[in-house]
Amino acid sequence: MKIYILAFILFFNNAISQTKKSDCFSLNPFINVFIENLISKEVNLDKNYLTLISLKDKEGNYNIDFELTSGDIKTFKIISSKEIKKTYGNITILLVGKTDEDLKFLKKSIGKSKKIFLNKDKSKNNTSFYDEDYVWSTFFDNKKELINFYIPEEKESANKIFDDVKNNIRISPNFKKIDCNCL
Repeated sequence: MKIYILAFILFFNNAISQTKKSDCFSLNPFINVFIENLISKEVNLDKNYLTLISLKDKEGNYNIDFELTSGDIKTFKIISSKEIKKTYGNITILLVGKTDEDLKFLKKSIGKSKKIFLNKDKSKNNTSFYDEDYVWSTFFDNKKELINFYIPEEKESANKIFDDVKNNIRISPNFKKIDCNCL
């Protein structure tokens, strides 16, 4: 009888461990690739930070922008109740929403991370990179599947960035291609 109970427990445990966990929506793949891309451009993480802006439309779709913001987040003063600072690995990011629901969605969509982001050479700071706003724009449908993705990069770089992200996110059947500076 003990053998049957032990076999049942092992079988049940094995069945549970191989069951696909709930597929919750995560912005972590985008955050990781965004920051790693900035580091490769020698953007100093101590002098700049990531801002995530989320807006939900009437159909339940989300537009989420990933923006490089100049300055030090430690000295940034929160001026709206729809903004919070959140720790992500060894960095802090600023979350901004139009409503409380937008902010709650962002907080829930960013999982904990133990990732360490470091500049290879902290003396370098590519200031010419800041001549324009650097923003990735993403658009997710109400099923939290990616519909559109805009990256202000040249075609080859944009394709590499998308390749780094695409296996870790759900993509809508309506997704056509990434938009970029593809001239």
